[in-house]
Amino acid sequence: LTGIRREGGRAGTLDSTMVGGSGPRGSDDDMRHITIRNVRGHCVGGHHIIRFLNTSGIRMHDILVDGVIDTSPDDIQSKALIRVGDSNPAWGGVTPLGDTGRFLIQNLNSRAGATVLVSGSLCDSRIDNVIIHPPGVEALTPASGEENLRNVSVGGVVKLATEETE
Repeated sequence: LTGIRREGGRAGTLDSTMVGGSGPRGSDDDMRHITIRNVRGHCVGGHHIIRFLNTSGIRMHDILVDGVIDTSPDDIQSKALIRVGDSNPAWGGVTPLGDTGRFLIQNLNSRAGATVLVSGSLCDSRIDNVIIHPPGVEALTPASGEENLRNVSVGGVVKLATEETE
C-alpha cells in the first residue's frame, strides 16, 4: 500500500502505482479504513510480504491486518513480514509522528528476519497474537528509532525457536 506523490504524476492512471498525484490535496489522499485478511505467501526477492509506505503528507490510518502466514521455505527469508514506512530520503524520509497510526496487526506467523519492521513512524497501534520462528527476532523492530513510536503495544507473542512466551 503506497502513497507517494510524484512530480508531474497523475494518480489512478494505469502507469501509476501512487495514490496521490503531484500536488497536495489534504485528506483526499489519505489511506484509511483498510482491511487486509488471510494472506499466505513469501517474498522470493528478500523484501517484505506486506508493505505500507506513505510520505509527503499522505496519512495512513485505521488499518486492520488480520492473519498473515509466512510460507517461506528454509532457504528463503523475507526481510520483514510487515514493513511500515521508510527512512530513505528518496521516499521522503520518516513520516511525522501521527501521520501513520491506528493499526491493528494480529494473528501473524513469521519466518522473516523481522516480524513488524517500523522504518518510519507509527502511533496508537496494537500488534497481537504473533508466532515467530527464527531465533532472536522480535514482534516489533523500530528500525527508525524508538522516538518514532508512540503508544504502540505488543502482546501474545510466542517465539518457537526459544520456546519462550511473552
